Amino acid sequence: MGRSVSEAEPNRRNWAVAVVLGCMLCQMGAGFFYASRGLSAEVISDLGWTRTMWASGMAPMLLVSSVSQAFVGAACVRFGVRPVVLASLLCLGISVVVFGSMQSLAHFYVAMMLLALANAGIGDVSIGSVITKWFGRRRSLALGFAMVGSNIGSIVYLSVMGQMLEESSWRVAALVVGLGGVAVILPFALFVVRDPRPGEGADAEVEASSSVVPEAESIPLAKALREPTFWILFYSLFCYSLVQLGLIDQFVLYLTDLGYSEKQAFAALQLAVGAGIAAKLSAGLIGQVVPVRTAYLVNTGLLTLSLMLVPFAANGVVLTVFSVLFGLSTASRDVFLPLAVAEAFGTRYFAQIYGVMILAFIPGGAIGPLVLAEAHRIFGNYRPGFVACIALSSVACVSLAILRRDRVREI
Repeated sequence: MGRSVSEAEPNRRNWAVAVVLGCMLCQMGAGFFYASRGLSAEVISDLGWTRTMWASGMAPMLLVSSVSQAFVGAACVRFGVRPVVLASLLCLGISVVVFGSMQSLAHFYVAMMLLALANAGIGDVSIGSVITKWFGRRRSLALGFAMVGSNIGSIVYLSVMGQMLEESSWRVAALVVGLGGVAVILPFALFVVRDPRPGEGADAEVEASSSVVPEAESIPLAKALREPTFWILFYSLFCYSLVQLGLIDQFVLYLTDLGYSEKQAFAALQLAVGAGIAAKLSAGLIGQVVPVRTAYLVNTGLLTLSLMLVPFAANGVVLTVFSVLFGLSTASRDVFLPLAVAEAFGTRYFAQIYGVMILAFIPGGAIGPLVLAEAHRIFGNYRPGFVACIALSSVACVSLAILRRDRVREI
């Protein structure tokens, strides 16, 4: 005879907690990308590149990352999350080796594309998919804890890299940090992260508790693509990727232009990433009590507000406030957007729908770094690029506000 619901519940809960921990550690692997941005000055100086050459690496990376997310979503549905995550960690290890030994732009592009494949498989689509399947009632909390891994990884990687750069080359720092991270994550990917089996996950949670509201009907990808909601969320993600990746790519260079030391620039970047940890955990709590679309709208407003502070970052207090707001808003998006997608379209086709939505990263992430780098080249400063980012993000706020009002009228 099978176990009763009451007997199976403790085991189900234990596995659910373990899966969240495993997902968080897998997300730490994505932190290598953000840490590698901190090596921009060292790489440019060593290889004799320009800032635009460095920024150009974002385009092939985002192209591969965004396109592969759609395939990751399909692969998660067909094969399960574990094989996808393991293949991604293999790509991460190879990308670290190529990056740490690169001698030309071609090597750099290969490293970035391999890193894109890795991040696609341990990123929002795969991790968001497995969490939404495991949790119903506490989904926002679980997503907050799982997604915080990339921020923790970034802080750890940046701290270790910063210390190693004092005594070693950027190549050694990249190899030690990147490969060390893969070694730590691998056991959890092998033995912990998995999709729920029958009797586990969100479906079992509904059966075990009458207080859990059943999921809304899931909408397939083809139908979702005809919904205005999909395209408004798509545009908002475009803005987030343009702003987030553009600023991260040029952040250390911008601050050194303002007279900050490289160490101070690293500290500001770490503060932004550290604020992201608090943001994701807080977003998980907020998602329990505040309507998801309202939270996402306010979060996008915070992103726009942070951008308005960037031109005045020569003031140390303003830089600190910017770093905190920027870290809070960009990190919370990792929680609020998946929740908004799951609320709008259900969980059955979540991986496929979110995988296609990630295509917004191609234009956003590619344009952002290049716009800022070219603004600096043409005008001698980043201000025109900052103004463009503020304008686009403001449009996203208006679009999300309209979406929210339309939703209220439908109800």
